Amino acid sequence: MKKKIKVGLTGNPNVGKSTVFNQLTGLNQHTGNWPGKTVEKKIGYIEKEDYLIEVVDLPGTYSLTAQSLEELIAREFIVEEKPDILVLVLDASLLERNLYLLSQILELHNNVIIALNMMDILESKKYKLDVKKFEEKLGLPVIPMVASKGKGLNELIEKVIEIYEKDNIQPTKVKYSKLEETIKRIEDLLPDKIQEYPKRWVAVKLLENDPIMIDLCKKNLKDWEKIQKIIEEREDNPIRVATARYEWIKEMLKEVIEKPKKQAILWTDKIDEYVTHPIWGFVIALFIVVTIFYLTFSINNIISIPLENLLDIIGEKISILLTFLPEFLRNLITKGIWQGIATILSFTPLITIFFLFLALLEDTGYLARLAFITDRIMHSLGLHGKSFLPLVISFGCNVPGVMATRTLEDEKDRILLIIIDSFIPCVPRILVASFFLGIFFPQYAFLLLLTLYIISFTSIYISGKLLRKKVLKTSMNPLLMELPIYKIPSPKIVFLYIWDKLKSFFIRAGTVMALLSGLTWILTNIPSGNIENSLFSQIGKLFLPLVYPLGFNWQLTTALLSGFVAKEASLSTLSAIYGQSGNELGNILLRELNPITAYSFVVFQLLYIPCAATAATIYKETNSIKWTVFAVFYSFIYAYIFTFILHHILVFLSSIL
Repeated sequence: MKKKIKVGLTGNPNVGKSTVFNQLTGLNQHTGNWPGKTVEKKIGYIEKEDYLIEVVDLPGTYSLTAQSLEELIAREFIVEEKPDILVLVLDASLLERNLYLLSQILELHNNVIIALNMMDILESKKYKLDVKKFEEKLGLPVIPMVASKGKGLNELIEKVIEIYEKDNIQPTKVKYSKLEETIKRIEDLLPDKIQEYPKRWVAVKLLENDPIMIDLCKKNLKDWEKIQKIIEEREDNPIRVATARYEWIKEMLKEVIEKPKKQAILWTDKIDEYVTHPIWGFVIALFIVVTIFYLTFSINNIISIPLENLLDIIGEKISILLTFLPEFLRNLITKGIWQGIATILSFTPLITIFFLFLALLEDTGYLARLAFITDRIMHSLGLHGKSFLPLVISFGCNVPGVMATRTLEDEKDRILLIIIDSFIPCVPRILVASFFLGIFFPQYAFLLLLTLYIISFTSIYISGKLLRKKVLKTSMNPLLMELPIYKIPSPKIVFLYIWDKLKSFFIRAGTVMALLSGLTWILTNIPSGNIENSLFSQIGKLFLPLVYPLGFNWQLTTALLSGFVAKEASLSTLSAIYGQSGNELGNILLRELNPITAYSFVVFQLLYIPCAATAATIYKETNSIKWTVFAVFYSFIYAYIFTFILHHILVFLSSIL
């Protein structure tokens, strides 16, 4: 039986931590969410001789002060899951900044290995680093690496096994010389451990005014008032703690690193003169995004038709193979469940191409620049700067748009974007809108199509402000980010990125979509197999009193219900109800509906939740039934209120004109 070693992989953002993780674990990894959180959790495995090494990729963080969800997750993992070893990835060219996290980690864990990444950048800056002396000063093993090129990975694995077996690291920790007396006084009032946290660490965190630790002690300690008085003796305790850590960092780097008198100008800086320019930067960003958008859907259009034909053939083959089953059960599988699976599979080219470009943007370092350039525009809509790309992608399909919200680090910013992403009109919704507008307003169809985009962005603005203030109750987070250096993308890392996203999407979103499609088929075929007399149409008629103020009949209501499975299904539902399609269906709708009702229907189907695949993806990304249900119902309620007001304004205007 192999010995199992649990390793936590941690580090600041933009130090190449994900690259190290992907290079170490390859395809032998799986992705989920941290329990009760929307932050992604990645676990990978390495088999080496008689050892199975489990590597947990912790969120990138600058400290362990619990000012953010990522910081809280990192420190809870260290304390509660007790990893055998922590591997701290450092950017070799930015040690002064990166070592602050190490100063805090060493107060919780001794077995730390330094993965000194980006040694090539260090050399390009003409820095000189004495690795051996650095090891001696820290009292920790240091492994020089260039993770993007696979250098240092084997040495890191071997060192993990060595430290696991010896377990004898005695690191050099921060000495709070001027604060030691105060720390000791607080320690004397604390139990040996508070929820697995060592009392010295708790004492230091209390002096830093850590909100989680203060709340924990306030609720559980009888001597809290005495501790509070000690803390309040000096207001500058957090500064004194930070100062002691920076003095430790200075001492650790003394005679270790040598910088040239004249700093070398990197090609990254030269490119940024144009890429981050207020005018040229926006022009370049617009060109790149439009190009990605065009290529994504152009390539998808080439691939999607043969893929859809292939899926139809597979569906026919499945039907032939299942001829031994009763007709109802066979149709349920082939026309219901399989159609849901086929719908998800039909997204494969689009999602693959999109994530290829997203991986290239992220791995080259340009994605951070794109957020920087578009931050002002996004803030005017009540959104974070990194919201731009997910919103643009959603014009093609909301599914990859929702998945792209992972680029936002803050949980509430991410949830806000996921909810309002539904207001971006995807291609199927525009197809439905074009059909109705072309029939009822042939001369003004294009202009009215533009009004739908205006309504979309108005809804984003209203919802962004409303949800941020009243539901999420969070202020606008400023875009504070470190721009990573540019680098040539690693094919292996890009492939692993795409594979990870596709695998996760198929497993979770595909399951939900198959179940919903199967359920919808059952409802549309019970009791007689005729949709007009089906349970589905009866449900549509049940909602008729609710949608009657919008001018809808039961046929439109049923079409909206089927549109939840897939927006384009609303047209096929109307075709099934009226027994006609194309121009013949258009002629019937012209007789059945008035132009105001038709436009109201188009607006409603624009604003309510895009489709079941999007809802399934929202659940996958948030890992929360609460937020998934909220997103669905919020979009429905908003669509209803907006359409109600619009419908009656148009009715009033038509009566006086």
